[in-house]
Amino acid sequence: MQDIPAISVIIPVHNEEDMIAKCLASLEDLHYLHDKLEIILINDGSKDDTGNIIKSQVKKLPYIYLETDGVGPSKARNIGIKKAHGELIAFTDADCTVDIEWLNELLKGFTTKDIAGVGGSQDIPDDAIEFERKVHVFLSSMHFICDYIKTGDIVRPVDHIASCNAIYKRDVIEEVDGFDERLWPGEDVDLDYKIRHRGYKIMHNPKAIVAHHRPANLRKFFGMMKRYGQAQAYLVRKYGVFRKLHYVPFTGFLLFSGWILVILYNLYWGVVFAFGVFLITASSFFLKYGLKVGFDNFIMFVMTMAGWNIGFGWGFIKRSPR
Repeated sequence: MQDIPAISVIIPVHNEEDMIAKCLASLEDLHYLHDKLEIILINDGSKDDTGNIIKSQVKKLPYIYLETDGVGPSKARNIGIKKAHGELIAFTDADCTVDIEWLNELLKGFTTKDIAGVGGSQDIPDDAIEFERKVHVFLSSMHFICDYIKTGDIVRPVDHIASCNAIYKRDVIEEVDGFDERLWPGEDVDLDYKIRHRGYKIMHNPKAIVAHHRPANLRKFFGMMKRYGQAQAYLVRKYGVFRKLHYVPFTGFLLFSGWILVILYNLYWGVVFAFGVFLITASSFFLKYGLKVGFDNFIMFVMTMAGWNIGFGWGFIKRSPR
């Protein structure tokens, strides 16, 4: 892209009074021509002071402020897309801060005409608490089955980019009818699936960085994993199995069934079987980070498997993404 494109940055916001000011401050510091940029904020049914903070924070950039009545992030983004003027549509979240070169780095991914979207990397904010940092380390270590946080140092094609750090060609988003408004989370996975099946490519540039806050405690982390599992069940019902992550419940079920059968046959060998599975799992991607981090990762792995599979099973029974 030789000409400087007009970009609309869309951010759905819900009860983010503690985070939104820092998010907006980072957007106002962006190295990008202000007359080629607009920020669209959708205050989606916030019950706290989010709206007043937004109105008082807006200073330098052209903003569009919208209010919706708790419609959810997917519909809020679609509403923002309809109001946007940019030829490119970027997305981030209200609990994120963006790097000063964020948009410029995202634009570097558009190297050919068939590229529809570009995503970037997720870092941990400087003011994150210790548990958030543990979650970030764990999610980074899970890249072999989950592509939420990506590794590497080159611009490359990928199947999925997270909606907290992404930019798309507006006409392509409109071509695939935007986000599935029945779905959250996982709506970005659905969007990328539709885009790729139209023959477009999606790229990842690790130098396009946002700092993203994580769940603040184990209860919230478990709840997040349940929601992810339920969303993935909806996607499997909609499209069939199309991600490595979708094999997790089947693998977990087989392992658990095998363990129960071994216990029924012989308690001693049941303990040996369970310990063997633990050693294989731990040595493969936990203990290489050190004993303490490995132990934290293992606890989160157990909570992830429990929460994700409960959510996945409930998603199939409920037959609904939310």
